[in-house]
Amino acid sequence: MRDGDWYLGYNSYDNLPGAALTFGREASGIYCLTEPDLTYADPEVGDAGMPGEDGIRLGRDYQRSATVTFELGVDGVNGPVDRHYPMRPWSRGSRIGAWTDAEKVMAYAHKLDGPEAWVSEGVDMLRQAWRADAIRLKPSRVAWLLHRKAGRTRRMYGRPRNIGVSHSRLTKQGYTPVVADFTAIDDRFYDETEKSEELWDFYIAGRPPVPWRPVTNDGQLYFTTSQKTALVKHLGRLPTYPVIVINGPCKNPKVTLHPSLWAVQLTMTIAASDYVTIDPRPWARTVIHTKGATTLSVANQLTRASPRLGEMAIPPGNWTAQLSYTRSSSKYLDGPRVEIKWRDAYAWW
Repeated sequence: MRDGDWYLGYNSYDNLPGAALTFGREASGIYCLTEPDLTYADPEVGDAGMPGEDGIRLGRDYQRSATVTFELGVDGVNGPVDRHYPMRPWSRGSRIGAWTDAEKVMAYAHKLDGPEAWVSEGVDMLRQAWRADAIRLKPSRVAWLLHRKAGRTRRMYGRPRNIGVSHSRLTKQGYTPVVADFTAIDDRFYDETEKSEELWDFYIAGRPPVPWRPVTNDGQLYFTTSQKTALVKHLGRLPTYPVIVINGPCKNPKVTLHPSLWAVQLTMTIAASDYVTIDPRPWARTVIHTKGATTLSVANQLTRASPRLGEMAIPPGNWTAQLSYTRSSSKYLDGPRVEIKWRDAYAWW
Protein backbone atom coordinates (compact mmCIF):
# COMPACT_ATOMS: atom_id res chain seq x y z
CA MET A 1 0.00 0.00 0.00
CA ARG A 2 1.01 3.61 -0.63
CA ASP A 3 0.15 6.73 1.34
CA GLY A 4 -3.50 7.57 0.72
CA ASP A 5 -4.57 4.00 -0.02
CA TRP A 6 -7.56 2.37 1.66
CA TYR A 7 -8.15 -1.36 1.71
CA LEU A 8 -11.30 -3.35 2.50
CA GLY A 9 -10.79 -7.03 3.21
CA TYR A 10 -12.66 -10.01 4.59
CA ASN A 11 -12.44 -13.77 4.25
CA SER A 12 -14.46 -16.08 2.05
CA TYR A 13 -17.11 -18.24 3.74
CA ASP A 14 -19.84 -20.62 2.56
CA ASN A 15 -18.57 -20.56 -1.05
CA LEU A 16 -19.09 -16.79 -1.20
CA PRO A 17 -16.17 -14.58 -2.27
CA GLY A 18 -14.15 -12.56 0.19
CA ALA A 19 -12.81 -9.10 -0.58
CA ALA A 20 -9.40 -7.54 -1.23
CA LEU A 21 -10.39 -4.12 -2.51
CA THR A 22 -7.84 -1.29 -2.69
CA PHE A 23 -9.23 2.17 -3.31
CA GLY A 24 -8.71 5.81 -2.39
CA ARG A 25 -6.16 7.02 -4.94
CA GLU A 26 -6.91 7.86 -8.56
CA ALA A 27 -4.83 4.97 -9.88
CA SER A 28 -7.28 2.46 -8.36
CA GLY A 29 -10.23 3.75 -10.41
CA ILE A 30 -12.19 4.28 -7.16
CA TYR A 31 -10.83 7.41 -5.52
CA CYS A 32 -11.81 9.68 -2.63
CA LEU A 33 -13.41 12.95 -3.69
CA THR A 34 -12.91 14.40 -0.20
CA GLU A 35 -11.07 13.33 2.93
CA PRO A 36 -13.15 10.51 4.52
CA ASP A 37 -15.19 11.62 7.52
CA LEU A 38 -14.67 9.78 10.83
CA THR A 39 -17.44 10.08 13.42
CA TYR A 40 -17.72 8.51 16.86
CA ALA A 41 -20.90 7.25 18.47
CA ASP A 42 -21.91 9.10 21.63
CA PRO A 43 -20.46 7.49 24.78
CA GLU A 44 -22.90 5.55 26.91
CA VAL A 45 -22.78 7.18 30.33
CA GLY A 46 -24.08 5.79 33.61
CA ASP A 47 -24.75 9.08 35.39
CA ALA A 48 -27.60 9.26 37.87
CA GLY A 49 -29.13 12.15 39.73
CA MET A 50 -28.37 12.63 43.43
CA PRO A 51 -31.64 12.06 45.32
CA GLY A 52 -32.75 15.06 47.32
CA GLU A 53 -29.84 17.30 46.35
CA ASP A 54 -28.12 19.03 43.46
CA GLY A 55 -25.66 17.32 41.18
CA ILE A 56 -25.21 13.86 39.73
CA ARG A 57 -23.40 10.69 40.67
CA LEU A 58 -20.94 9.66 37.97
CA GLY A 59 -21.33 6.09 36.78
CA ARG A 60 -19.58 3.81 34.32
CA ASP A 61 -18.94 5.31 30.90
CA TYR A 62 -18.53 3.17 27.76
CA GLN A 63 -17.04 4.13 24.42
CA ARG A 64 -18.91 2.72 21.44
CA SER A 65 -18.25 2.43 17.71
CA ALA A 66 -16.80 4.68 15.03
CA THR A 67 -17.98 5.16 11.43
CA VAL A 68 -15.90 6.11 8.39
CA THR A 69 -17.86 7.75 5.54
CA PHE A 70 -16.41 7.86 2.02
CA GLU A 71 -17.37 10.08 -0.90
CA LEU A 72 -15.97 8.15 -3.84
CA GLY A 73 -15.69 8.65 -7.56
CA VAL A 74 -15.82 5.49 -9.68
CA ASP A 75 -13.89 6.35 -12.83
CA GLY A 76 -14.01 4.10 -15.88
CA VAL A 77 -13.15 6.70 -18.49
CA ASN A 78 -9.91 5.08 -19.65
CA GLY A 79 -10.40 1.42 -18.76
CA PRO A 80 -12.35 -1.11 -16.69
CA VAL A 81 -12.53 -0.39 -12.95
CA ASP A 82 -13.17 -4.06 -12.22
CA ARG A 83 -9.98 -5.73 -13.44
CA HIS A 84 -11.86 -9.02 -13.72
CA TYR A 85 -14.10 -7.51 -16.38
CA PRO A 86 -15.58 -9.22 -18.33
CA MET A 87 -14.57 -12.34 -16.34
CA ARG A 88 -15.51 -13.19 -12.76
CA PRO A 89 -13.37 -16.20 -11.76
CA TRP A 90 -14.76 -16.65 -8.24
CA SER A 91 -14.67 -20.44 -8.62
CA ARG A 92 -10.85 -20.27 -8.71
CA GLY A 93 -10.68 -18.58 -5.31
CA SER A 94 -10.25 -14.97 -6.47
CA ARG A 95 -11.54 -12.27 -4.16
CA ILE A 96 -13.51 -9.16 -5.01
CA GLY A 97 -11.11 -6.46 -6.14
CA ALA A 98 -8.11 -8.79 -6.35
CA TRP A 99 -6.61 -9.94 -9.63
CA THR A 100 -3.53 -11.56 -11.10
CA ASP A 101 -1.37 -9.97 -13.78
CA ALA A 102 -2.64 -12.47 -16.35
CA GLU A 103 -6.28 -11.65 -15.53
CA LYS A 104 -5.54 -7.93 -15.75
CA VAL A 105 -3.96 -8.27 -19.21
CA MET A 106 -6.84 -10.41 -20.46
CA ALA A 107 -9.43 -8.03 -19.03
CA TYR A 108 -7.93 -5.01 -20.79
CA ALA A 109 -7.81 -6.98 -24.02
CA HIS A 110 -11.63 -7.20 -23.92
CA LYS A 111 -12.47 -3.52 -24.33
CA LEU A 112 -15.88 -4.28 -25.72
CA ASP A 113 -18.34 -1.74 -24.39
CA GLY A 114 -16.56 1.48 -23.50
CA PRO A 115 -16.58 3.83 -20.48
CA GLU A 116 -20.28 3.53 -19.56
CA ALA A 117 -20.07 -0.24 -19.28
CA TRP A 118 -16.72 -0.07 -17.49
CA VAL A 119 -17.94 2.31 -14.79
CA SER A 120 -21.17 0.34 -14.37
CA GLU A 121 -19.15 -2.80 -13.80
CA GLY A 122 -17.00 -0.90 -11.31
CA VAL A 123 -20.04 0.25 -9.32
CA ASP A 124 -21.40 -3.28 -9.48
CA MET A 125 -18.13 -4.62 -8.03
CA LEU A 126 -18.00 -1.95 -5.31
CA ARG A 127 -21.54 -2.66 -4.19
CA GLN A 128 -20.86 -6.41 -4.22
CA ALA A 129 -17.88 -5.86 -1.91
CA TRP A 130 -19.92 -3.55 0.34
CA ARG A 131 -22.78 -6.08 0.66
CA ALA A 132 -20.31 -8.43 2.40
CA ASP A 133 -22.49 -11.49 1.82
CA ALA A 134 -19.76 -13.82 3.09
CA ILE A 135 -19.68 -12.29 6.58
CA ARG A 136 -22.87 -10.33 7.29
CA LEU A 137 -24.97 -13.24 8.58
CA LYS A 138 -22.61 -14.42 11.35
CA PRO A 139 -21.73 -12.18 14.35
CA SER A 140 -18.18 -13.56 14.60
CA ARG A 141 -17.24 -12.65 11.02
CA VAL A 142 -15.72 -9.23 10.51
CA ALA A 143 -14.05 -7.16 7.83
CA TRP A 144 -10.97 -5.00 8.21
CA LEU A 145 -10.46 -1.51 6.86
CA LEU A 146 -6.83 -0.47 6.37
CA HIS A 147 -5.46 2.99 5.72
CA ARG A 148 -1.88 3.99 5.00
CA LYS A 149 -0.94 7.46 6.15
CA ALA A 150 2.39 9.12 6.95
CA GLY A 151 4.22 5.90 6.12
CA ARG A 152 2.30 3.70 8.57
CA THR A 153 -0.67 1.36 8.11
CA ARG A 154 -3.40 0.87 10.70
CA ARG A 155 -6.66 -1.01 10.62
CA MET A 156 -10.17 -1.03 12.05
CA TYR A 157 -12.41 -4.07 12.46
CA GLY A 158 -16.09 -3.94 11.59
CA ARG A 159 -18.31 -4.21 8.53
CA PRO A 160 -19.16 -2.19 5.43
CA ARG A 161 -22.68 -0.92 5.83
CA ASN A 162 -24.54 1.72 3.80
CA ILE A 163 -23.75 2.49 0.19
CA GLY A 164 -25.50 4.96 -2.09
CA VAL A 165 -24.98 5.44 -5.81
CA SER A 166 -25.74 8.83 -7.39
CA HIS A 167 -27.31 8.50 -10.82
CA SER A 168 -25.47 11.01 -12.96
CA ARG A 169 -25.32 12.06 -16.58
CA LEU A 170 -21.58 11.61 -16.28
CA THR A 171 -22.10 7.84 -16.21
CA LYS A 172 -22.22 7.82 -20.00
CA GLN A 173 -18.74 9.35 -19.97
CA GLY A 174 -17.49 6.74 -17.47
CA TYR A 175 -17.86 8.41 -14.05
CA THR A 176 -20.27 7.78 -11.15
CA PRO A 177 -20.16 9.21 -7.59
CA VAL A 178 -20.79 6.87 -4.64
CA VAL A 179 -21.19 7.43 -0.89
CA ALA A 180 -20.36 4.49 1.39
CA ASP A 181 -19.62 3.98 5.06
CA PHE A 182 -17.85 1.45 7.25
CA THR A 183 -18.92 0.84 10.87
CA ALA A 184 -16.15 -0.25 13.24
CA ILE A 185 -16.65 -2.48 16.26
CA ASP A 186 -14.85 -0.04 18.53
CA ASP A 187 -12.93 3.24 18.33
CA ARG A 188 -9.49 1.63 18.25
CA PHE A 189 -7.01 1.78 15.38
CA TYR A 190 -4.80 -1.33 15.34
CA ASP A 191 -1.29 -1.55 13.99
CA GLU A 192 -1.01 -3.62 10.82
CA THR A 193 1.96 -5.59 12.22
CA GLU A 194 0.88 -8.37 14.54
CA LYS A 195 3.32 -8.99 17.38
CA SER A 196 3.87 -12.28 19.19
CA GLU A 197 5.77 -13.81 22.06
CA GLU A 198 6.23 -17.50 22.87
CA LEU A 199 6.48 -19.44 26.11
CA TRP A 200 7.61 -23.07 26.17
CA ASP A 201 9.04 -25.86 28.25
CA PHE A 202 10.58 -28.81 26.38
CA TYR A 203 12.76 -31.82 27.05
CA ILE A 204 14.68 -32.66 23.90
CA ALA A 205 16.67 -35.82 23.21
CA GLY A 206 20.21 -35.48 21.93
CA ARG A 207 23.53 -33.93 22.76
CA PRO A 208 23.20 -31.50 25.67
CA PRO A 209 24.12 -27.90 24.81
CA VAL A 210 25.37 -27.44 28.40
CA PRO A 211 27.39 -30.58 29.20
CA TRP A 212 27.44 -30.00 32.94
CA ARG A 213 23.64 -29.78 33.13
CA PRO A 214 22.33 -32.94 31.39
CA VAL A 215 19.06 -34.62 32.28
CA THR A 216 19.06 -38.42 32.23
CA ASN A 217 16.07 -40.64 31.64
CA ASP A 218 16.44 -44.44 31.55
CA GLY A 219 20.13 -44.11 30.73
CA GLN A 220 19.51 -41.79 27.76
CA LEU A 221 20.86 -38.27 27.57
CA TYR A 222 18.49 -35.32 27.31
CA PHE A 223 18.73 -31.58 27.65
CA THR A 224 16.13 -29.01 28.55
CA THR A 225 15.11 -25.83 26.80
CA SER A 226 12.68 -23.57 28.57
CA GLN A 227 11.28 -20.08 28.33
CA LYS A 228 8.49 -19.73 30.85
CA THR A 229 8.58 -15.94 30.89
CA ALA A 230 8.47 -13.36 28.11
CA LEU A 231 8.15 -9.60 27.83
CA VAL A 232 4.99 -8.34 26.15
CA LYS A 233 5.65 -4.85 24.75
CA HIS A 234 2.51 -2.90 23.89
CA LEU A 235 3.70 0.35 22.32
CA GLY A 236 0.25 1.75 21.52
CA ARG A 237 -1.89 4.22 23.42
CA LEU A 238 -5.06 2.20 24.15
CA PRO A 239 -5.59 -1.25 25.71
CA THR A 240 -5.59 -4.10 23.20
CA TYR A 241 -6.76 -7.72 23.27
CA PRO A 242 -4.37 -10.66 22.84
CA VAL A 243 -5.01 -14.07 21.31
CA ILE A 244 -3.49 -16.89 23.37
CA VAL A 245 -2.81 -20.28 21.74
CA ILE A 246 -1.85 -23.12 24.12
CA ASN A 247 -0.33 -26.19 22.45
CA GLY A 248 -0.10 -29.43 24.45
CA PRO A 249 0.86 -31.64 26.06
CA CYS A 250 0.03 -30.19 29.46
CA LYS A 251 -2.52 -30.19 32.25
CA ASN A 252 -4.15 -27.15 33.86
CA PRO A 253 -2.09 -24.53 31.94
CA LYS A 254 -1.99 -21.03 33.39
CA VAL A 255 -0.83 -17.84 31.67
CA THR A 256 -0.19 -14.82 33.88
CA LEU A 257 0.24 -11.32 32.52
CA HIS A 258 1.99 -9.54 35.38
CA PRO A 259 0.64 -10.37 38.86
CA SER A 260 -1.22 -7.06 39.01
CA LEU A 261 -3.16 -7.58 35.76
CA TRP A 262 -4.71 -11.00 35.19
CA ALA A 263 -4.07 -14.75 35.10
CA VAL A 264 -6.11 -17.12 32.93
CA GLN A 265 -6.14 -20.86 33.68
CA LEU A 266 -7.82 -23.92 32.20
CA THR A 267 -8.78 -27.00 34.23
CA MET A 268 -8.23 -29.58 31.50
CA THR A 269 -5.64 -31.77 29.84
CA ILE A 270 -4.39 -30.82 26.37
CA ALA A 271 -2.88 -33.65 24.34
CA ALA A 272 0.38 -33.34 22.42
CA SER A 273 -1.33 -32.76 19.05
CA ASP A 274 -4.12 -30.51 20.36
CA TYR A 275 -4.32 -26.83 21.18
CA VAL A 276 -6.67 -24.35 22.83
CA THR A 277 -7.23 -20.83 21.49
CA ILE A 278 -8.38 -18.14 23.92
CA ASP A 279 -9.68 -15.21 21.87
CA PRO A 280 -11.07 -12.31 23.94
CA ARG A 281 -11.40 -9.89 21.02
CA PRO A 282 -14.86 -8.24 20.90
CA TRP A 283 -16.09 -10.10 17.82
CA ALA A 284 -14.93 -13.50 19.10
CA ARG A 285 -14.92 -13.94 22.92
CA THR A 286 -14.32 -17.69 22.56
CA VAL A 287 -12.25 -20.49 24.10
CA ILE A 288 -11.90 -23.21 21.45
CA HIS A 289 -10.26 -26.64 21.83
CA THR A 290 -8.98 -27.94 18.49
CA LYS A 291 -8.55 -31.71 18.42
CA GLY A 292 -7.64 -32.96 14.98
CA ALA A 293 -10.36 -31.79 12.61
CA THR A 294 -12.90 -31.11 15.38
CA THR A 295 -13.38 -27.97 17.45
CA LEU A 296 -15.22 -27.62 20.74
CA SER A 297 -15.92 -24.71 23.06
CA VAL A 298 -14.24 -25.21 26.45
CA ALA A 299 -15.11 -21.87 28.03
CA ASN A 300 -16.55 -23.84 30.95
CA GLN A 301 -13.02 -25.09 31.71
CA LEU A 302 -11.82 -21.62 32.73
CA THR A 303 -11.27 -21.36 36.47
CA ARG A 304 -13.40 -19.04 38.57
CA ALA A 305 -10.29 -16.99 39.31
CA SER A 306 -9.77 -16.28 35.60
CA PRO A 307 -10.97 -12.89 34.35
CA ARG A 308 -13.93 -12.42 32.07
CA LEU A 309 -12.81 -12.49 28.44
CA GLY A 310 -13.76 -8.84 28.06
CA GLU A 311 -11.34 -7.98 30.87
CA MET A 312 -8.33 -9.74 29.30
CA ALA A 313 -6.84 -6.57 27.83
CA ILE A 314 -3.19 -5.56 27.64
CA PRO A 315 -2.66 -1.96 28.79
CA PRO A 316 0.02 0.14 27.07
CA GLY A 317 3.47 -0.60 28.45
CA ASN A 318 5.82 -3.53 29.05
CA TRP A 319 4.40 -6.55 30.88
CA THR A 320 5.87 -9.90 31.88
CA ALA A 321 3.97 -13.01 30.76
CA GLN A 322 4.53 -16.25 32.67
CA LEU A 323 3.61 -19.88 32.00
CA SER A 324 2.86 -22.54 34.62
CA TYR A 325 1.28 -25.98 34.23
CA THR A 326 1.22 -29.59 35.39
CA ARG A 327 2.77 -32.35 33.29
CA SER A 328 -0.05 -34.41 31.84
CA SER A 329 1.92 -37.67 31.88
CA SER A 330 5.37 -38.88 32.80
CA LYS A 331 5.77 -40.49 29.37
CA TYR A 332 5.83 -37.10 27.65
CA LEU A 333 9.25 -35.56 27.45
CA ASP A 334 8.11 -32.34 25.85
CA GLY A 335 5.93 -29.70 27.46
CA PRO A 336 3.55 -27.03 26.19
CA ARG A 337 4.17 -24.14 23.84
CA VAL A 338 2.13 -20.97 24.27
CA GLU A 339 1.90 -18.16 21.72
CA ILE A 340 0.59 -14.71 22.69
CA LYS A 341 -0.38 -12.53 19.72
CA TRP A 342 -1.57 -8.94 19.73
CA ARG A 343 -1.68 -5.70 17.74
CA ASP A 344 -0.76 -2.34 19.26
CA ALA A 345 -3.89 -0.17 19.56
CA TYR A 346 -4.05 3.59 18.98
CA ALA A 347 -6.61 6.40 19.19
CA TRP A 348 -6.06 7.64 15.60
CA TRP A 349 -4.74 6.54 12.21
